[in-house]
Amino acid sequence: MMAGWLAPTLRTRRLLIRPFAVADLDAVHAYARAYPAERYGSWLGGNTPSDVARYIADTVARYGRPPRCDLGVTLDNQLVGGVAFRQVWVAPTQLEIGWVIHPRLAGQGVASEAVTAVLDHIYGAFPDMIRVEARVRSSDTAGHRILEGQGFVREGVLRHGGGDEDAELFGLLRHERVRAVATG
Repeated sequence: MMAGWLAPTLRTRRLLIRPFAVADLDAVHAYARAYPAERYGSWLGGNTPSDVARYIADTVARYGRPPRCDLGVTLDNQLVGGVAFRQVWVAPTQLEIGWVIHPRLAGQGVASEAVTAVLDHIYGAFPDMIRVEARVRSSDTAGHRILEGQGFVREGVLRHGGGDEDAELFGLLRHERVRAVATG
């Protein structure tokens, strides 16, 4: 196993970010079905209970191995979303991050807090990593603000990169992250 790929447990002021477990099936299904697949696409292959079960089983089986690590985000002891990182380039090491938080928590800083914790983790766990990227639908201005608040720079547009709409590609280089953390 590669040390950086061991599924971490991360704590923030309000959140516990932890490996998913099979027992999380109902909670994952609850937030997954809040996002209509026909509008947002489906990050887990569909929103049915069997789709979610397949996603959970695959996620748990993959822990400790590249190229992907998905984690559950809990608030007040309730699983409310997920955050993930995956390898997109081996040498030099580059990762992509993504997240999904139940829409009932929009505007409460949960996604931003989870993204901050994962960035802190991956920049520590992968000392040779030079870049993190994220893709966000062009219409997701809240997602853009989360990334820009972390120091990410908008790099371009991926035509139809968000399913039926364009997506924005954001990147964050190691030195930019160091500067963003220093200036708070």
